Amino acid sequence: MRATFRFGAQLMRLHMPGWIVQRPALVLFLLALTVYLLTAGVSRNGVGYSADGTFAFEMAKSVVVDPNQKYLREHGGNFSRWGVGLPLALIPVVAAAEPFAQIAPQRDRLPIHDGEHEILLVNYAPLGGMPQPKSTRVLDLGLDPGRYDRLSLLTHAGLSAHFAQGLQVASLILTATDGTEIARPIRVGIETAEWAYDRGDVQARIQHARPRPAGRQIGNARAYYYLATWNLADPIHLESARLEYLQPDGNLYVDGVAARLVDGTWVDGPGIGRLWSERQTVDFFRRIWVPLVNALITAFGAVVVFRIVRRLGYGVDIALAIGLVYALGTMAWPYAVVDFAEPLVTLLVLVCVWLLLIYNQTQLRRYLLLAGTVALAAAVTKYVTVIVMPLLVAAIFLSHKRGRTWRQAGREGFMPALAFAAPIIAVVPVGLVAAAFLFDVRLLYVHELWGGISRGWLGLPIELGVHGLISSWGKGLLWYNPVLLVAIPAIPWFIRRHGWHAFIFVAIPIGYLLLYSKKEVWYGGNAWGPRYLVPIVPLLVIMAAPLIEWLARRGRRALPRAAFAVVLLASLGVQLMGVSKDFGSYLDLYQQQVVGELPEDGAVYGGAAYQPWSAKQPEGDFVAVLYAHQFSPLLAHAWLLRADATNLLAPDRTDLLDDALARSPWSRFGIDVRPPHPENGLGLDFWSTTLIEYYLAYPVVLALAALVLVALQVISVGALAAATHQLWPNGPHAVRWRLAVVGAYGAVLLAFDTLHFML
Repeated sequence: MRATFRFGAQLMRLHMPGWIVQRPALVLFLLALTVYLLTAGVSRNGVGYSADGTFAFEMAKSVVVDPNQKYLREHGGNFSRWGVGLPLALIPVVAAAEPFAQIAPQRDRLPIHDGEHEILLVNYAPLGGMPQPKSTRVLDLGLDPGRYDRLSLLTHAGLSAHFAQGLQVASLILTATDGTEIARPIRVGIETAEWAYDRGDVQARIQHARPRPAGRQIGNARAYYYLATWNLADPIHLESARLEYLQPDGNLYVDGVAARLVDGTWVDGPGIGRLWSERQTVDFFRRIWVPLVNALITAFGAVVVFRIVRRLGYGVDIALAIGLVYALGTMAWPYAVVDFAEPLVTLLVLVCVWLLLIYNQTQLRRYLLLAGTVALAAAVTKYVTVIVMPLLVAAIFLSHKRGRTWRQAGREGFMPALAFAAPIIAVVPVGLVAAAFLFDVRLLYVHELWGGISRGWLGLPIELGVHGLISSWGKGLLWYNPVLLVAIPAIPWFIRRHGWHAFIFVAIPIGYLLLYSKKEVWYGGNAWGPRYLVPIVPLLVIMAAPLIEWLARRGRRALPRAAFAVVLLASLGVQLMGVSKDFGSYLDLYQQQVVGELPEDGAVYGGAAYQPWSAKQPEGDFVAVLYAHQFSPLLAHAWLLRADATNLLAPDRTDLLDDALARSPWSRFGIDVRPPHPENGLGLDFWSTTLIEYYLAYPVVLALAALVLVALQVISVGALAAATHQLWPNGPHAVRWRLAVVGAYGAVLLAFDTLHFML
């Protein structure tokens, strides 16, 4: 053990390349970006996490792919609700993804006969004796008449583990044009078998062998398809083909049918619908790249946080530490891997603050002109961001207050404030007039603008929104960003140190909090934590700079540092829970299987005062999720991730999985409501694991995914190692800290990689 540590210590003493160590902002960017890209999801199975993200993607796709811009023309009026910033940001990514989307394999096809054909996976009515919806005992395969010399049938059996080896469960009957019929047997253990053959509870009682699988089922890597093929020595003029089920129980499912014409052309059976349309498959590969946009945006945001802290006079190590805390210890991480507009707004607001600080130090008004342009971009990305503009103008005046009277500060600040407002004054009136000509005036200004304000912003008591946004069990800012429990108490320290320059860091969070406390859907809909408060998180973290500097420079006692480390680890854990699972998994499970069984739809457990607004939301009544600790998404994600771990680590122990799923958070508080299908909440939301589950039949896709993962991990480890040289440049324990941090991160990456082999 000592030898291992000595080797690691020697390794960490090796000098990092000077060009990387001397660029801490680049190190921060690379580390944040690679972590985001490693943990990115796949846009809720390719259909988008959010309404604004879906709109932005469809708009970008319309511009890039459709020469007629049909979606843009038909839905352009929705720009009155969602801004243009995110669609513009997505256009380059959608354009770059288009060639890959066109050559990507169809995920509802499976290569057979050494790649001679890719059989189409379709739905057919189930065959069997077990009663179930739309089951039948005779199934027409729907093949077109023609002269065929080969027929392949893709099937799997279900609830048939008790069938003996070789038992004929069905007959394939081919009818020729002259009325002749040819029958072929479908036998378990030969032509087909139980679908979950390797599952522990099935293995314990299976009575037949498993033929060689043709592939793993789409979306379930532990289930199989089985292929049976009949070569016809004398090609048959086929009129029809059908299956007849012969047993009183069990089931047989047809997953695909393909027949080869004598000219070598393959014909697929139509079933009753494809698993996915061709358009959905192409869009999957267009959209899987979308998280790259917010990953880049949020990584740049972390760099801007670093630059702001440096402008405030703190050292490189403190600025880097705060940048890392923001990037990985707050909601910035989960939102960097989804398609909401908040990350772009956050970056633009941060850039405005940074430019304002540069102006304060240089007095060059061109930075204010640029800040005004960026503020305008933030407003057209998300219209409510206009609240930041008067606060920035006030900050400009206050920056001239030092040593002057208020009247003098007003005179000194007038021209700088005008420079900031110039882009807004020049563009906004023209934009409003142009919008009035392009879109219906009443729709834009009466229905959407004033009507939207009156419908969604004026009726909610402010105390409900303030409590919900800050400390509610389901959406409280403090619980989703535990590091703020340390940062917020440090705000007075920050104000004393920076005086009037601290105004903008305090004013923007207060403005956002008061604004959204009056919004009926204050929680931001189906999302992770209080979505609308994402833009204020970096400003709150920055105000922890004096405290972090004290801990790093003068905090000699171990207890404060240990307490901060515990809070920081808790913050990291919360963000890991957020990125590991699609937040919609639990929310859908709750809405579909739980809330209907709760008295008063859960209001008796908390949030009864908010239910009049919660009950009328289109996504459902989530009042208990918002206000009752028993139904908090944080506890729910911990519950479901435990079940995911059980499923991955002990796949044969279905009893352990059932036990884990039965131990819901609310059951531990005496609420006896059992969702009938809690397994619907299982599954990790990483692009790499999803590709494995969907494209196991395509080794090229898996190899490319593995190469991308390895490249990202190598860059990420290198960036972290370089960051540790900045955080602990010297000292008696510097090498130990570097080794511990890099070693722990390497262990996490190793565990992450191992997940892919467990699927």
